Amino acid sequence: MQTDSWPYRLLVALSGITLVLVVVYIFVIQDNRSVQSEVNQRQQFINQSIQLGRVNDALIRALAATAVSNKDDKLRDLLAQNGITINPTTGAPEREAAPATAAPAATGR
Repeated sequence: MQTDSWPYRLLVALSGITLVLVVVYIFVIQDNRSVQSEVNQRQQFINQSIQLGRVNDALIRALAATAVSNKDDKLRDLLAQNGITINPTTGAPEREAAPATAAPAATGR
């Protein structure tokens, strides 16, 4: 094949474009892997937070039951300082309502 012919130049140009696309593809894959790793870390944090929330609720219930059964005013005060009130009839803990926050404005698309 002659180096001055148009098919040769076309093939060289297509080869160069292919090489550039392969390099871009490699960078995109690496970026995708780092984003996927970050998403996986966030999901793990969410899952652990849910598990810790369950442990937290069980701990609060145990503390409330202990405060009621032992008539421990210091423990009741400690729970109250952290926003937890104990129902005097059942001994079940109740969280105080959090202050209402303004709802975010809806964005139209």
